[in-house]
Amino acid sequence: MRIAQLTKYFYPHRGGIESNVLGISQGLAERGNEVVVFTSNIPKGRSYEILDGIKIHRSSNLFTIFNDPFTPGVIIGLLKEDYDLIHLHLPDPFYSIFALIASILRKKPLIVTYHADIIKDEWYHKPFKFIYNSFLYFVLRHSRKIIATTPNYVEGSSTLRRFKNKIEIVPNFVDTEKFNPGVDGSRIRRLYNLNEKKIILFIGRLVPYKGVEYLIRAFAEVKKELDNSALVIVGDGPLREKLEKNAENIDDIHFVNAEDKEIPFYYSSCDVFVLPSVTRQEAFGISLIEAMACGKPVIAINISGMPYIVGDAGIVIEPKNAAALRDAILKILSDKKLAGELGKRARDRVEENFTSNIAVDKIERVYISVR
Repeated sequence: MRIAQLTKYFYPHRGGIESNVLGISQGLAERGNEVVVFTSNIPKGRSYEILDGIKIHRSSNLFTIFNDPFTPGVIIGLLKEDYDLIHLHLPDPFYSIFALIASILRKKPLIVTYHADIIKDEWYHKPFKFIYNSFLYFVLRHSRKIIATTPNYVEGSSTLRRFKNKIEIVPNFVDTEKFNPGVDGSRIRRLYNLNEKKIILFIGRLVPYKGVEYLIRAFAEVKKELDNSALVIVGDGPLREKLEKNAENIDDIHFVNAEDKEIPFYYSSCDVFVLPSVTRQEAFGISLIEAMACGKPVIAINISGMPYIVGDAGIVIEPKNAAALRDAILKILSDKKLAGELGKRARDRVEENFTSNIAVDKIERVYISVR
């Protein structure tokens, strides 16, 4: 098959959707499919290149609104290139328009992966959301299939619930070779002098919806009961300075910037991984399956797809509850047998549900069903 993938950002841009599109495209290309990615030239790179058998067309950005680049070169490419179907990755207002136009004019099936709702609730967002949601309805109605990453997210999305008859579940996935229980995290422990500590880990962007302030608050209470504990926060973002100020009077909190190649070692160094997100902007939680692939027990929040991801491999609590978070952390750190059982279940769950082969198999079946 010849597949046109539409995503506003693509490798080397970092993010969950970007990793998803790259992994799917690599898997499809390895199986002999022809994959063409249409994306923005952000960060600036070659306008055309071939990477791992994937053809990549990057179009110049004229302007950006709410993190959405306007790159009219994409619609030109869609009208010129040859392909069997279009696979659009949402949320993405401008590319939605491009995909719909090209699908109608070229008479090509449109597949949509609905990664997340747009959740922006300030008063000045509302006119734009109204316009986008109105148009989104026509895009989803026109699409032949809609891919969602978890059944939980479908149930929680008023948009997706309208289209249950055309939804297929294809979870996100993780590189189980890169992230595995055999990775040695001892170097990270030595680097921060944490050899004798119980390490609680967070990895992600330091933005409001991640809820890191609740993790810091919970850790302050954990520290009172378990002095040999430490909290390692890996990531950067607009809230970093504020969060560092919140943590300045609490011992053993480490804020870290790390390169991608170092991330598996951080997972492997920890005793428990925590994703304390507070809104549905956390649609899936890639970091959860990365930690689980490394055989680590996890603590997640009862939002979006996180309960589906964790299953019986961790503890799920309600959002914005520092006391419950404290109790969950202490429960795992004080029970070595429980931590070991959860870690084993975590790895098993990833191998059974969240590998790239499983995802690519399912996506190929979706493609075949619409041809």
